[in-house]
Amino acid sequence: MRRTKAEALETRSVILDAAEQVFFERGVSQTSLTQIASHAGLTRGAIYWHFSGKGDLFMAMHERAYLPQRMFLESQKLLDDERPLQALERTMRESMRRFAKDERAKRVYSILVLRCEYVGEMESVMCAHREGEDHMQDVIHAVFTKARAIGELHADIDPRTASNVCVGAMTGILTEWLRRNESFDLVEAADMTLGALFAGFRAVERGARAA
Repeated sequence: MRRTKAEALETRSVILDAAEQVFFERGVSQTSLTQIASHAGLTRGAIYWHFSGKGDLFMAMHERAYLPQRMFLESQKLLDDERPLQALERTMRESMRRFAKDERAKRVYSILVLRCEYVGEMESVMCAHREGEDHMQDVIHAVFTKARAIGELHADIDPRTASNVCVGAMTGILTEWLRRNESFDLVEAADMTLGALFAGFRAVERGARAA
């Protein structure tokens, strides 16, 4: 009997859930489609009906998760803000808060940075992930460029350097938090780090300290 669209979508979701769990527990290189199928209670054929292989399955799992860089896709909101630097700090803080509560995002990000070797068929997955990170960095760079032009960013700070520092701080905190099995308060650490960074970036606050 032919499956309905709803049934097909449900099966696809079950496969993605299983892949997410098994990749997280075993690591990507140590996981086979047979293991994913077994965990899902399905056959390998069911997986191949929905996905061309492990790389395609991994990419779908990646795209389903709301990872931190997703908040930067709507970049125009940041660039249209009268105080883009303030808007950027707010967005980064909100991203950290959302991530801390999102179990799926935590698992998928942990798989991406701690449980995957990007060789063979997984190389294309890494390229796609880097494209998302590159877009995030481009948006942040554009925000710093505008902030400098309107006098919100201190004149002696290079926008590209500032964007590199921001992305490095954000990804570093997330990776360390996951590597340490969430043993410290992510939101508290992020607020402390971002607060110090942006206080240093702002033209008025830097000038006040110098005075």
